[in-house]
Amino acid sequence: MPVAARGGRAAFACFLAACAALWTSCDVAYPEVVVSNYWGAHVLIRSPSFNGCVWNVTLAFGESTAPGQCLPGSDHVHFQKLDLDEEASDQGVPVWFNYETISVKSVGYGTFHEFDVESNDVEQDFSVPGPYGH
Repeated sequence: MPVAARGGRAAFACFLAACAALWTSCDVAYPEVVVSNYWGAHVLIRSPSFNGCVWNVTLAFGESTAPGQCLPGSDHVHFQKLDLDEEASDQGVPVWFNYETISVKSVGYGTFHEFDVESNDVEQDFSVPGPYGH
């Protein structure tokens, strides 16, 4: 085999090794996000999500999700809300409504963010089907 061909193969092998190293290290560099419930003592939020990360948890006031890796970019924090004061007066089946933050949150590679869900920064999220019966 000619020397030039062997050098080309070696360079290609180094290129593949570098690509593999970058691919496996990208996972570590994804942004980490925590979502916290600071809406009010009477409000539960469940299934918060942000930019590709979903937490299958229900958060009482002051509780937070575990850190989750999400995609870099911008999005609203999406979640479902249950108002315990309203449910106590209705005495019916609990109905969780879809909400999102009004503000758009942005994250980049290698960063950590805590997003607080607060009553002054939320609106109903009509982009997903709700429990409206139609």
